[in-house]
Amino acid sequence: MSLPRTYYLIYSPIVAEQLASVIAHPLLVEQEIELRKVKLADLSALHIDQELQHALLWVEQKDYPQVLLFAQKNQMSLGFLPIKGDPLCHFFKALALPQDLDACLRLALSQEPIIIDTIVCNGEIITNGVNLENQTKMTEFIGDSHELTTIGKLKFQFKRFLHAFSLTPHPVTLITAKGKTISTAITGMVLLDFHRNGALTNLFLESISLKDKRLSVALFAPQSILSYLQLSSSLLVTAQKKNLPQQIGYIRTASLTITSPVDTHYLINNQPLTTRELKLEILNAGIKVNTGDKFKERQHFSDDKENVICEQLPQQESRVKYISGTLPLFSHALESDFKDLFLALKENARINNTYILLMVLSAMLATLGLFLNSPSIVIGAMVLAPLMAPIISLSMGLLRSDADLSKRSLTTLFAGMFIALSLSALVAYILPFQENPHEIAARLHPSTLDLLVAILSGVAGAFANARESIAKSLPGVAIAVALVPPLCVSGIGIGWLNFEVFYGAMLLFLTNLTGIILAAGLTFMAIGYAPFSRAKKGIALSAFMVAVISVPLVLSFANMQQIEAVKKQLLSQDYTIGGQNQQLSNIKVRLVRPLKISADLISTHMPNPQELATLEKQLSEQLGQAVTIDLSVRLVTKNYFSQTGNFLEPRK
Repeated sequence: MSLPRTYYLIYSPIVAEQLASVIAHPLLVEQEIELRKVKLADLSALHIDQELQHALLWVEQKDYPQVLLFAQKNQMSLGFLPIKGDPLCHFFKALALPQDLDACLRLALSQEPIIIDTIVCNGEIITNGVNLENQTKMTEFIGDSHELTTIGKLKFQFKRFLHAFSLTPHPVTLITAKGKTISTAITGMVLLDFHRNGALTNLFLESISLKDKRLSVALFAPQSILSYLQLSSSLLVTAQKKNLPQQIGYIRTASLTITSPVDTHYLINNQPLTTRELKLEILNAGIKVNTGDKFKERQHFSDDKENVICEQLPQQESRVKYISGTLPLFSHALESDFKDLFLALKENARINNTYILLMVLSAMLATLGLFLNSPSIVIGAMVLAPLMAPIISLSMGLLRSDADLSKRSLTTLFAGMFIALSLSALVAYILPFQENPHEIAARLHPSTLDLLVAILSGVAGAFANARESIAKSLPGVAIAVALVPPLCVSGIGIGWLNFEVFYGAMLLFLTNLTGIILAAGLTFMAIGYAPFSRAKKGIALSAFMVAVISVPLVLSFANMQQIEAVKKQLLSQDYTIGGQNQQLSNIKVRLVRPLKISADLISTHMPNPQELATLEKQLSEQLGQAVTIDLSVRLVTKNYFSQTGNFLEPRK
């Protein structure tokens, strides 16, 4: 079909001085095309000549809705010319039009127009989006992030972080063209039809088109500040339409009505609108426009089915009510969300025959493994021990202020502790030796590092109980935190009547216990199993217990640092006594007064008491404090020191 020889040129006053350059453009001269000028202000009074059905539109893009409505009513086709410096609207970008005036003019004159959908919101044609006024810029998700510089992206992320703390969910009712109704609360919405890039658009790309008589809307409903901040474009890239992230919904329909019980602030074409009802629809008659080639390539979807994916949005009345104010820091799970978990935790808090049997077996295995100095036996006891279950139940009981669950858990926990202490004390009393093998000695001096291990194990334990997919990791958690071995070492201290052994091991057990309770409670709260208002008492109690336990742990850690400093000093040099080189190895330090040092003395001869006294004096001067020594002599040949060299640790 050949193009008509005369077109309308609808223009804004801002380009009035540039009209001559377009009217006399070589493309128009070459094709013998004349332009009939029409001021934008005179458009409503224009009587359309039936032979002139095509117009070039050279106006500011904020004025596009007015002209598009006129063209739609008069069945006029349009070609678009950009104005230098005028911000490009979503409509212009969606048509894949170039920003160069000459290129746009060539498209407007040479391409046959195609009919696209006319999307209307409350009677106004949409060209620049529909969204909630208070939602954060969705640049990262809807495809404009590639236009930002690195600094711009950092600024966007910073603004997004600050905005998270002021997001307010809006209670709304969504009604589709086929009458499907969803009551929920949203913090953001995006009309996707004009967006062609970005993780969010790509997620639904196969069902988005401007030629299918359907509109596509993405809805955002984060239920906490953390869940909002966790959402990123990388998460959307890996998501699937049938398995959306927890806070995203999607509706594809011919019309969508959004009602709210309160005045809600929207932005329609970047202009504020306050209303309680918003209606998005597609007019029966489309608009004929000239587009870029890429636009035609993308418009392949023709399915007219209505598609509603809103299962991930909050729809229960109690949940919508919970997030009716500003977003909470953590998500909140309803009773129905964790019914199975709560039943399992209640079951874990009960004493039964299986629990008692496992405690007896694990305590016996751990005690014998400790005496045999066998790590493999001790690890087996860790896996077998059932103590982790009532501890996790106790953390949930404290978190939710559930007195019954807390009492049951404590009863079960104390029963397990009594079994372990009694059996290990009995075995220690019966066995005829009282030595401290490495497996026992290693559990007598806990520090803040042990508390850190307990906290990490508590987080892992809570996740393993809350997520079936990682429940198989529970044995690994049990091995990491090691509850039964220190309890059995403490029992051995009772059997030996050795307070130092009892105290050190019991401190390690209490460190693990309190660390797990606090970390598991915080994890459950972060997952959403209790609001902070309800959890704060339990968290405060757990934190207090950890603070009390931390006092001796901090002191112990400081002692460890002091001991390591002493060892480093002693290992850094040789000692000359009676003209002979001496070295110390396998050093052990006890922080008593005077400082007690046990070590192997590497020497070429057996030292006499006077030489030992001289060495003790040298060590006292080196360390700046009184020292007593307990040495085992290792005799070596004279060339030993020439081979190892001074200031090197000798071979052990």
